[in-house]
Formats: sequence, C-alpha cells, structure tokens
Amino acid sequence: MAGINKLSATQLRGFPDGSYADGGNLYFRVRGNSRSWVFRFKVPLKASWSKPGQAGKPVEMGLGAFPARSLADARGVAEIARSDLANDRDPRERFKPEDPEADMPTFKVYAAEYIEANKGGWRNPKHRQQWPNTLAEYAYPTIGEKRPGDIKVGDVQKLLLPVWATKTETASRVRQRIETIIDYAFVIEGIDRRNPARWKGNLDKLLPNPRKIAKANGRLKSHAAPPWQEVPAIMAKLRAKPEVVSALALRFSILTAARSTEVRAGVWDEVDLEKAVWTIPGDRTKNEESHAVPLCGEAVDILTFMADRKHPDTDRIFPGAEGGLLSDVAINKQLHAAMPGVTAHGTARSSFRDWVAEATNYSDKVAEAALNHKNPNETEAAYLRTKFFDRRVELMKVWGEFLNGKDNVVGIELAKTGTAS
Repeated sequence: MAGINKLSATQLRGFPDGSYADGGNLYFRVRGNSRSWVFRFKVPLKASWSKPGQAGKPVEMGLGAFPARSLADARGVAEIARSDLANDRDPRERFKPEDPEADMPTFKVYAAEYIEANKGGWRNPKHRQQWPNTLAEYAYPTIGEKRPGDIKVGDVQKLLLPVWATKTETASRVRQRIETIIDYAFVIEGIDRRNPARWKGNLDKLLPNPRKIAKANGRLKSHAAPPWQEVPAIMAKLRAKPEVVSALALRFSILTAARSTEVRAGVWDEVDLEKAVWTIPGDRTKNEESHAVPLCGEAVDILTFMADRKHPDTDRIFPGAEGGLLSDVAINKQLHAAMPGVTAHGTARSSFRDWVAEATNYSDKVAEAALNHKNPNETEAAYLRTKFFDRRVELMKVWGEFLNGKDNVVGIELAKTGTAS
C-alpha cells in the first residue's frame, strides 16, 4: 500500500505533543510524556456490523503504549485491522482488551516522568532528592501502582494520616507533590474532575490545618523582626566592626532590603558601581525574576571597600574565610551580638517594610517592588509591568539616610511630600 511506513523508530522519542501519521490508518500520539498508537478509521457505509447511525462515523482504536508496543508491532496490528475492515469485520472485536485501561500508566510511572521532566528547573539539590524520596516512602506503598484516575480521596487521606500530626511539614509537602503528579496525569489523560489530593474544599474537611498543628506543637516560627525605630542602633553596632566581612554583609543586606542568601551568594559580575546598581539574576531570586537593586551611598561604600580586598580564589562579594560561601551562622552571630532574638530576614526585610508603611508615603507597590515580591494579583501583574526603579532609587536613598541617623525627619518628610507614590 502506498503512503505507509512514513515514521522511523528514531523519530518516535523526539516528537512534541500531537498526532503523527505512519500511513494506512496508523497514528503515533504524543501527550506530554505519554506516547501511544492509535488506529483511525470510518465505519464503512455498508458494514454488516455497524449499528444504526454509526455508518460513516470516525472511530479511534487504541493499539497500546510506546515503547511497550514497538513501531514494527504497531504496523503488524494495523495491517490486521485493515484486513478486518476489507473483509467486513469490526477490528475492535479482535483487539478488544480484557482491561480497556491496561496500558495506562500508574501514579508511580507518572511521578517518575514528572520528576525527570522538571528536575532541571529545581535549583536546590536537596529539593531534587526529596521529591523521589518522600514519594517512595509515603505515597508509593498506598497509591504507587494505582492509575491516577482510580485514586480516591480516602486513599490520600489513608497515607497522610499516620504522619499528619507527627511530621506535619513533611506530610504537607507530600500532599502537595501528590496533587501535582495527579494534576499532571489528569492533563495528559484528559480527565476533568476534582483532584483527590487537593487541599481546599477537599482534604481540609478531613485533616486538621497543618499550621494549627505546628502552632499547637510550638513549631511555627516567624521571621522575628526588631521595631523599625531600632534598626539604626543595630546598624551603628555593625559599623563598629568595619573590617568584619559578616558584619559588612549584614549591613549591606539591611541597606538593600535583600535576603541574606542573595547577599552571601552575590558575585562581582552582578555589580555596577558606576551606576550604583546590584542586579540579582533570576536564578538566585525566590520568584525567579531578575531584580535590579538601587544602592545608596553607604551600600556603595561597602562594595568599594570589599572590591579593594577581593579574595584571590573566588568572585564572591562577601566570601567566607577560605573563599567559600559565607555562612548564615556568621551573619546571625553578628546580628545577635547587636540585638538578640531577631532574625536577619526580619531585620533586613520586615523592618524595612514596616518603616515604609508607617514612616513614609511610598505606595505598597513601590515597597513590594523593592522587596522583589511577586504580585499575587495575576490580572494586575499582567498589565503592571513596571518595577518602579526610579522611585526605588529615591526610596533606598531615604532608607539609607534613616539607617545612618542623618536627617531622619527630613528624609521621611521628603518621602511623604515628594514625588514618591
């Protein structure tokens, strides 16, 4: 037959989503990581086996998943199906499986596919390892061999209950991962129904709120922050250690309202001293968006000081003693010497946010842009693309002046009456 055997075995693994004709009614279908064979035909107009209204109607007959069914096997089955049609037989009767869903992947198979497809985007090695480990320990024994469409709410509740009260954080993450895998499977299989691992309006009716459990067990921690009025005193104590790298890094974090991890991992290629801008690339920010940070005078002075003392073995701005990553412990040691009981995150970011809200007239949008927070309003975010950079230049200048105890009242008044909004 002309026009058949169009596909090659080497093509099959590289096709994107879609259907690809091999000829002779045989098609190769790709949906996500699922690949399968389909035989398409129309019920012959004079078929003795057609039911009323079926004549001329298109039919799809599944021939199995690839690579379990190879290209050669699929062609052989398609040849038999064409012979049945030519001899007035319904090919579906010959190839009707005992279990219509026999070739559908299990939850465990979908999980492996999802992890393989997405692990490249998980920057944290620990995070990449936790996905397969936690699913293997908590999910697979109960639902691993089930097809996603067969998993019920009770199945998910059963596997979570033993650890929900004792390992609440782990159990909550397992639930989220199960929900993600089932969502992934539902998209591929075209299933349109409620995900049995969904929390809101589903498992929240069967399991206690994990935040309440953590709070009851004394495990809920917040980023303790000092009152914004006390941050200048902390800065003064840090300035008393002008050559201690960890103290300089903490000062820089407070002056820029940046996360400690962003500062400690910062490299010189991200800095433009002439323009007084530090640009954190998207692969190092929490929301995965590049963040240009305006630098006030004191922040520039710190970078100038560090530039004159670059470590020979690293490009890090604030390196550890041996050139490695400066530890979080070193940062907290400096902070707790200045004020016990607070966190670096709270001091650099929460106190800054409170200061903006209570002592200035800068808008919430400008403050959130300074913290590089993602706009939770997706519709607004789609239209509001500005990063308010010029206003943030002014804001960080006023913040730096406040932290230095210079003209605090004037600086705050400038923010209230100037062009900021």
